[in-house]
Amino acid sequence: MRQTFFIGILIVGVVGGIIYFLWTIGAALYEDWVMGKDVNKIKADQQQRRKERLEESRKRLDNGCEHVFGQTLGGFPLDACRKCGLQRERPAGPCDHVWKPANEPVPCSYCEKCGKRYVSPTIRDDPHSESS
Repeated sequence: MRQTFFIGILIVGVVGGIIYFLWTIGAALYEDWVMGKDVNKIKADQQQRRKERLEESRKRLDNGCEHVFGQTLGGFPLDACRKCGLQRERPAGPCDHVWKPANEPVPCSYCEKCGKRYVSPTIRDDPHSESS
């Protein structure tokens, strides 16, 4: 009698452990499935925002200028068009810079909207140039 009682307790413990293990696996799989749905939704939203941002960028650069990026004059940023002054991609921050050449002894440019000044790093590092 005592032996069957202990065997019964042992069987109930093993079966309970197996059920707990299966429950844990099922809960983890369900949680992964829910996260997968959330990730798919986030990816779709991100792709939609990327399309909107590309369209906005395309409209932003559609100002009638035949843009020339990369071939800058002395003091223009590398990604700015030397004809109209717009940068290839909208910079971070509140100002969408429009660069114009500055009439200064050091080749540089300034943003006509916010007044920010740009001096090329190669000119800035030149020991013979005057610092302002």
